Amino acid sequence: MSSSTGLREGLSGKACGFNDHLEILRELPIFNGVPLDVVKVLAYLSSVESFAAGEALCEQGDPLERCVYVLCGDVEIVRHAGECANIMLTRGSGYFFGGLGLLAAAKALYTVRAVTPTQCLTLGKEKFLKTAQRFPDILPKILGNVVEHVFRWEEAFLTAHAEECASRGGEMGLSLF
Repeated sequence: MSSSTGLREGLSGKACGFNDHLEILRELPIFNGVPLDVVKVLAYLSSVESFAAGEALCEQGDPLERCVYVLCGDVEIVRHAGECANIMLTRGSGYFFGGLGLLAAAKALYTVRAVTPTQCLTLGKEKFLKTAQRFPDILPKILGNVVEHVFRWEEAFLTAHAEECASRGGEMGLSLF
């Protein structure tokens, strides 16, 4: 089971506290342009969770109730389709997911599971929404960041899969809006 603290000795031996949380959140595209005082509140409300190898950080189909930034360790992203479980990719330190779950009701499209002992910085949806109520001007900025990120992703996807998109009548990626 995962454990949660605001200040924890990292698996790498480096302490991870408020200043580290602040720096990480400031570098995430979702919080780009959000005033520093608000990011400081979010950093204070964030916590570190530890996961053992094999433990799920989230399960496909479960509500996304937090965003997660992998501090150290490795995770695999698994997509379940019927009886099949396909490992889509493996990621390590710096992998971020769950940001859309802060903004709206969303379910995880995949399972994220620790491959090695893993520590993550997490920010819960409830804490984020209370902060957004206190600082409502951040929501348009964050929504703009999300839209910009989706368009960058879609452009990269369409560029990388141009032939496949053309063979499917050009519909791939156009459903994101």
